[in-house]
Amino acid sequence: MSLIEIDHLSHRFANGHLALDRVTLRVEEGCFAVIVGPNGSGKTTLLRHLNGLLFPSSGEVRVAGISVPDNPDQARQVVGMVFQNADGQIVGETVIDDVAFGPENLGLSRMEINRMVRQALEEVDLVELADQSPYALSGGEKRRLAIAGVMVMKPRVVVFDEPFSNLDYPGIRQVLAQIVRLHRNGHTILVTTHDLEKVIAHADRLIMMAGGQVVRDGVPHEVVGDSELFGIRKPCAFRMGLEVESWLT
Repeated sequence: MSLIEIDHLSHRFANGHLALDRVTLRVEEGCFAVIVGPNGSGKTTLLRHLNGLLFPSSGEVRVAGISVPDNPDQARQVVGMVFQNADGQIVGETVIDDVAFGPENLGLSRMEINRMVRQALEEVDLVELADQSPYALSGGEKRRLAIAGVMVMKPRVVVFDEPFSNLDYPGIRQVLAQIVRLHRNGHTILVTTHDLEKVIAHADRLIMMAGGQVVRDGVPHEVVGDSELFGIRKPCAFRMGLEVESWLT
């Protein structure tokens, strides 16, 4: 059984727009998958079905054998999502309060909550900023705070929706380093983007979407050649016949 199982998933919004059209996917545990496509291709809509932020118009979505529509709360314990707008995930007055929000809702002891929060902050290198206001952080730091808020809940899958948007070069490197570290520590990673350049060196699977459908799916170097057929800019290294280097080198 795959960790993520999507069968004939379709989603039609209330205005009649068909955002997903019979998508079928399997994602194995430990995979680092990049989902790429132009705006409106269905990337974000697909991700929001993995933890019950949206429900299918038809089809099935399961994570770790759990039906997401039937058990969204259980699914959210498996799948954590880091949104494009990090400000939208801030709920605490300080960095440490923000990360503690999830564990506090589990009814854990204060000692256990403090231990979990400190561990999460250590993972994203934010311990020294624990007492700062989240709104005073840089863009990259806010994105890392959002990652800590997800990681404190110990998900098996971490989903990133356009994690590099509106970040400068140092911020991109900070967030990319955290994503790569999570994958090395055994988490299954899904990243949506319209810019392959920043992340493709670390991916072991590339899923292309267009018009609400999966149009290509495979090992990155085998399918990236078709990217511009679907409005996706091919990384410069591929254009020149070179090996793609990590932005972390």
